[in-house]
Amino acid sequence: MWAEAAQWLNRFDEAVLTVIDRDGYPASMRVSTRAYNAATGELGVPLIDTLHPVESPANLLCHSHDEKLWNIHMIAVKGTLEKRDGEWVFCSTSFIAPSKLAELGFVRNARKSAQKYLDKRGLARPAVNWRSVKDIHRRAKTRNG
Repeated sequence: MWAEAAQWLNRFDEAVLTVIDRDGYPASMRVSTRAYNAATGELGVPLIDTLHPVESPANLLCHSHDEKLWNIHMIAVKGTLEKRDGEWVFCSTSFIAPSKLAELGFVRNARKSAQKYLDKRGLARPAVNWRSVKDIHRRAKTRNG
């Protein structure tokens, strides 16, 4: 199973590793996928001490898309973060090969998942300052030609 995960991970130069910090909050950083061990499902990760990571559930997420956020390709590997001999190791626990159907499901369920997240915490959907967003887009377009 980890050999297939390794093949998918090797399509990306890096992944976002999300772990839990000592206060119980998620902390994320980019890590190289090149050293993922296809036999064991393990990946040594040089975590930054200022993240204050603890041994915890963890996951690797890779994704890419075009400028218009189409042609999405993504994979996720669930696992745990362990400390061994002073070094952090991501240990895979599950992986399901991506499919177009799964990617479509992710996109279709994003709004529902976001609302569920907000409802669980008693939060209102944040307002977007579209004028600022459009201004940033206009300035970026002007700079890039």
